[in-house]
Amino acid sequence: MCREHFISGCYEHIENYQRRMQEQAFREATAESLRSFLLSCTRQAIDLAQSLDDLQNLERARLLDILMRASDLARHLRRSPRKEAVVPLQLRCEKLGHAWEENVQTRVLSRYGALLNCRQEAETGDMLVVQRRDSARETRARVAWCHPLPDSTRDIGIELLNCDNFWEMDWDQGDPTIHEPEMALKFSRARKGERSRSVEASTPPSGPSHR
Repeated sequence: MCREHFISGCYEHIENYQRRMQEQAFREATAESLRSFLLSCTRQAIDLAQSLDDLQNLERARLLDILMRASDLARHLRRSPRKEAVVPLQLRCEKLGHAWEENVQTRVLSRYGALLNCRQEAETGDMLVVQRRDSARETRARVAWCHPLPDSTRDIGIELLNCDNFWEMDWDQGDPTIHEPEMALKFSRARKGERSRSVEASTPPSGPSHR
């Protein structure tokens, strides 16, 4: 697909979804379709903006406008529930000049992503290959946000690009919604508590010496 067709197609789909979101008939099936479109549209728009050197200023401006409109649509979607769960993963970044891989574990899952901690210098917007070490299932994901920590690791939120129940969980059971920054803060505090207990355990007890 040429750039002009991609840009005009994105505008057409965005305007169509904006109209449908204003209707009472906007159902979950439409929301799933919108999520899929937003992920594809955002990924391709970013790739175009970063990989092509011959983009005209007008084309760059239109791509930026598409990204802003897509972000606005995403904010209106109902968030999926969050569940605390440990799933062993291998993350692989294939970015030119900064390739890496690391084995990690999830801490919180959502239908469309996860919160986890990693040692690598992942950056917002990085594209990752995510493989489950328990089942070998594989998909691609985008780093949605990063939160550097004092121990030189970072909490990251990943957004799955193929939302086909990658976690193999029942999402119809209504768990309380947990927002990513709140959960990241929770686990940061937990880690601080663990480090504090570790220091206390390694410190010799004070008291009178016995000869």
